[in-house]
Amino acid sequence: MKKNEKIFYGEAPGRVFYEGRDAFLRAALESVEERFALACASFYEYEEGTGLLRLRQCHASGVSFEGEENLKPQPGSAAARALETMQPVRSRTSGGNFLYSPFRFDYSDPAGGSSVVPCLGLVRMERSPRARRFLPSEAAGADAYLRSFLRDYYKAEFFSLHRKYDKNVAAITELTEVFATALRVRDSFRHILSGIQTYFGFDRVRLYLIDEKNRKLKGELSADIRGKIKSIAYEEIPLEPGAHRFADIVLGRSSGAFMERYKDCVLYMPLAVQGVTIGLLIVDNLLSQQRIEPQELAMLRSFGGQIALAVDNSRLFDKVEELSLYDELTKLPLRRYFNQRFQEEFYRAERFKQPLALIWADIDHFKEVNDTYGHQIGDKVLKEAGRVILSNLRKIDFPCRYGGDEIVILLPQATGAEARRLAQRLSQELAEVRIAVPFSKTRELRVTMSIGVSTFPQDASSMDALLEKADDALYWVKSHGRGQIAVYSEVAAAKEKEKAGSPPPASLP
Repeated sequence: MKKNEKIFYGEAPGRVFYEGRDAFLRAALESVEERFALACASFYEYEEGTGLLRLRQCHASGVSFEGEENLKPQPGSAAARALETMQPVRSRTSGGNFLYSPFRFDYSDPAGGSSVVPCLGLVRMERSPRARRFLPSEAAGADAYLRSFLRDYYKAEFFSLHRKYDKNVAAITELTEVFATALRVRDSFRHILSGIQTYFGFDRVRLYLIDEKNRKLKGELSADIRGKIKSIAYEEIPLEPGAHRFADIVLGRSSGAFMERYKDCVLYMPLAVQGVTIGLLIVDNLLSQQRIEPQELAMLRSFGGQIALAVDNSRLFDKVEELSLYDELTKLPLRRYFNQRFQEEFYRAERFKQPLALIWADIDHFKEVNDTYGHQIGDKVLKEAGRVILSNLRKIDFPCRYGGDEIVILLPQATGAEARRLAQRLSQELAEVRIAVPFSKTRELRVTMSIGVSTFPQDASSMDALLEKADDALYWVKSHGRGQIAVYSEVAAAKEKEKAGSPPPASLP
C-alpha cells in the first residue's frame, strides 16, 4: 500500500486534517506563521532525560524544512519558564522577538504498534528585532490557536487510525480469500503473488522454494508493479552456507552488508510450516527506492504463516493430483489423464495432417496368473510390463494403463509400420523377462503380450474409431493364438479374404 501524503477535510469549513504527525505539525507551523506575521516558526521536542530541546520542524519564508539544532534551556530562561508553567512566555533579545508556546500531547507509535508515545515540547514563534514585539493578547491568541490545532490533531489521528483499521480489515479479508482460493487452483503460486502485489503495491514480489532432494533453492515466479508475472525457474541456488545471501537467509545465517544497506526497501521472509522452512518470499521497492512502511511489514509478516501454508498446500495438492494421474504399480498414466492427452494429440494430428498411431496391448492369461500364483506375482508382472514400456518410448509417446492388464500407447507422428516395430520390440523384451515363482514347479514365469495397432488417418478418422480399430486388431490376435501383433489394416484385409472363402492365416505377419 504505497501512500502519498494525503489531506482530509473535516466538518469545520476549511479545516484541514493531515495524515501523519510530521505533516500535521508542518501545517501548524505554516499556518501560525501566516496568521501572526512571523519571520519563523519552529517546533522543538523536549527530551526530559537529557534536558534538550531538539528541533524537528521549521517554517520560514514560506519554506518548511527539518533542522538538527539542539538547545539546552538555561534555568530562568523564557523556554525553561514555558516548560515549567506550561504557559506561553514572551521574550525580547538582540536577536529578535520571541514567543514560546508549550504543548503536551500523545500520539500513536509510528512503528505501527498500539502503544502511545507522549510528546512534550515548544513552538517558538519569532519576529525580527525591528518588528513589533508580541503583545499579551497576541501571545494568548497564538497559544489558543496552537492548542486548537493540536485538538484537531487528535481528530486527524483518530480519523487516520480509523482508515488504517478499515484498510487492515479489508486486507485481512481479501488476502485470506486469496490464500484460501490458492488451494484450489492450478496456478496457485501466481494467485498468491498477484494478491500480495495487488494489495501492497510493491515494486516486485518473488517466490523461491526449497528442493530438498537436490538441496537447492529454486526460483518459481516473480510479480512486478505492472502486474506482470513471469517464471524465474532458471534461478537455482545451492542450499549451502556462503553460496548466496538467499541461501544464507534460509539457513538462518547473516546475509551480509547488502541486507543492512537496503533494509528499508527490501523484506526477506522465510516461509515455514510446522518449524520447517519450505521457501523464501522476497518483496522489494528497489526500483522506486520507496521505504516499506512498518505497518506493511507487520501485516505481511502476520500473513507469513498463511502464505507458507497456502504454498505448501498447493505443492501437496500438485503431488496428490500427480499421484491420482499415475498408476502406482506400472508408473504409467491412468485412463483419465490419457483421455486428456488423446484429445490434444488427435487435434494436433488433424490440424497439421500428421499420422497418429495407437497401440492396444493385453498381457496374455493375466487372470490365470493372478488365480494361480496370487496377486503379488500379478503385480510383479504389471511392474515389469510398465518398466519395459517406459524404457522403449520416445519423449512424445504417451502410454496409459487403460484398465486391469490393458495398456494403451499413443504414438504421435508415427505410421503403422513404425508402431509395429515398437510393438515388436516391446513384445520381444517382455518375452525375455522372467518372474521368479519359488513355489511353482517351473520356478519362474514367462510373460507375453497380444498387441493391436490402428492408425490415423488410414484406419480411422475419429478418436472413438481409432480406439475401436485398435481394439478390433487386439481381439483378432487374441482369437488367433495370442502373443502376436496385428495392424488393423491387415486385419481388415484378412477379414475380406475370409468372406471371399480363402482360408485365414494362422497369424498375421
